[in-house]
Amino acid sequence: MTTETISTAANDAVETAENKLSKATEAASKKLAEAGEATSKAATAAKEKISAATETTVDSAKKHPVAAAAIVAGTAAAVAGAAFGVSKLIEKNQQPKKAGSTGVKTGNAKTGANKSTR
Repeated sequence: MTTETISTAANDAVETAENKLSKATEAASKKLAEAGEATSKAATAAKEKISAATETTVDSAKKHPVAAAAIVAGTAAAVAGAAFGVSKLIEKNQQPKKAGSTGVKTGNAKTGANKSTR
């Protein structure tokens, strides 16, 4: 094999690789554009649904203000109750544990009588 033959073969291999890379880049660009279009369509559809739901909610609140106020009050009470519960859990976890306590329950499996070691 001569140097010229090797050089020609190498140049052909480079050209083939460049063509394949170009085709792969074009295909990836096309898929990326298609994905962008699909994402845009999905975002537009979601925006329309959110707008419709918001409009329906506002209309319902206008037609039934007492019910809307009751829902808001109930939601506020639920949030307050959850916050209170979390504060109590945190408070309980911060209390020092009794000496010798493992937190494991002991008892009779037949009778179901359990005795906490805490």
